[in-house]
Amino acid sequence: MRYTVHWTGPAGSSSAEPHAVGVRAAERAMTFASMGASDVYVETEDGRVFRAPAQMAALVQYAQSADGERA
Repeated sequence: MRYTVHWTGPAGSSSAEPHAVGVRAAERAMTFASMGASDVYVETEDGRVFRAPAQMAALVQYAQSADGERA
């Protein structure tokens, strides 16, 4: 499954970063959130949205199931 990490930097510019593995996307989202980015979230290819940091555990749980189906 494809995951996209979205965030807004301190200067106000928005960015996105694609990932193929949900756990990696969660790690990156937490990194951006801890560095002071705002509006950090991960969007899955099926349209689900998980906000960092509050919903990263739910994303990891979702990814274990979704990514496991591809293995």
